[in-house]
Amino acid sequence: MPSQPWSRPKNTCRTRLSILSTLITTAGLALLSPAYAQTATAPEAPASAPEAAPAGVCATVEIENVRPQQGQLMVAAYASAETFGKRPLKAIRVPAGEARMSVQFCGLNGHEVALMLFQDLDSDGKMGRNIMGMPTEPWGSSGKPSMFGPQWDTGKVALDGRPIAVKMSM
Repeated sequence: MPSQPWSRPKNTCRTRLSILSTLITTAGLALLSPAYAQTATAPEAPASAPEAAPAGVCATVEIENVRPQQGQLMVAAYASAETFGKRPLKAIRVPAGEARMSVQFCGLNGHEVALMLFQDLDSDGKMGRNIMGMPTEPWGSSGKPSMFGPQWDTGKVALDGRPIAVKMSM
């Protein structure tokens, strides 16, 4: 007796939510894992490969829609499409201050980076999610994030001395 492949009707809204959740999860693995929380606050570890410049470039990150005095901001910078969401160039953790914050992010190198942020409201070191996998804590990305979440192509910005603007989700 031949078996029929199981199929179900496509639900565009559910499919888009699933894609968004997958992209945020994939792109934010380094931000969401406990390993990120440990490396973000750990002292400078010896580099396995020589760096072009020890200090690197500093960038000012202007962050809007921070929930004042709640938890911490987890910020990760990625240097290329190949490492985006997998291996940050640099990651920092900053206590949440006012609704609009300015953070100095040093140790960057290259001509462009993509930033991903989330506000860890409960200070557990990972992004909270609902049962559908959607973020329950505010998140943001540099550049112009698409409706499908942060991606290298839409999140990359030039390291040209101008402040990098990030607007957190509400």
